[in-house]
Amino acid sequence: MTESYPVFANGRMYAAGEPVISAEDQGFLLGLSVFDTLLYEEGCIYFLEEHLERLASGAGELAIAWPPPWDPTAALAETARALGGRDAALRITLTRGVPGKGATMTVTPRALELPADPGVRVWVSSYLKLGGERLESVKSTNRLRNVLAREEAQANDAWEALLANHDGDVSEGTVSNLFVVLDGALCTPSIDRGCLGGIVRAQILADLEREPLRAEGRVMPVRTCRVDIADLARAEEAFLSNTTGRVTPIVEIAGDVPGLAAPRRLPGAAGTITRAIRTRVQALEAGYRRSERNLAGRVR
Repeated sequence: MTESYPVFANGRMYAAGEPVISAEDQGFLLGLSVFDTLLYEEGCIYFLEEHLERLASGAGELAIAWPPPWDPTAALAETARALGGRDAALRITLTRGVPGKGATMTVTPRALELPADPGVRVWVSSYLKLGGERLESVKSTNRLRNVLAREEAQANDAWEALLANHDGDVSEGTVSNLFVVLDGALCTPSIDRGCLGGIVRAQILADLEREPLRAEGRVMPVRTCRVDIADLARAEEAFLSNTTGRVTPIVEIAGDVPGLAAPRRLPGAAGTITRAIRTRVQALEAGYRRSERNLAGRVR
């Protein structure tokens, strides 16, 4: 039986399944809405400020008034309290609302469903992103391509789909960012390749800038750059990053696309660099839990 969760909408909590959105809402009708998903675990909502900063930026791109009528931080804390100690992913969604009536804001929890080690199989999708298009970096509810690409991947026994752009290089996953170890460097597609900059991706890059990673006695270069499909066929390691999965190792990359003639097998969780980055992210989260930015007091 699917677990049910309460929902925050426009200033109050609703029981699971209770209707909260108007049929005239422009988010529902036209996709004029942005969202962000935060990890709530053991009383902590991680990297709250970074998530809300991205939500505000997306709202600005879609001409959705910011700040909204309801305090997003208070709404997230209230929803977390209503969970009764259950961990969850908290999705906050902001729409233009019904014309003339102002914005709509919801917080909808869902269960955490995490892939197990040693890692996941990914599929290079036939669906394409638009490199250089600024709307590609907006986390909007226009998710049709991503949903269809992930369904395509699942039909090919893969957990995630990788999306290339019209220039033929890989941009990101449908719910994740991509990192690959290539020619002795750690590489991730740059934002101008159609990538939506993830919060965990940014945390990893900032941490590696503060304290470079050493491998085999030398500093490992970190590059935000173009990653061609052909590069995937010779990657030494690869992993995905996102808010709920943190660092998800990849054990195989496959796809019916030029440049990937046969599935590429990878070490997954056993990879040296993947394990090191996982440890780094765990340390970042531990630091966040100890910091004044942790909302644990308000949640409890």
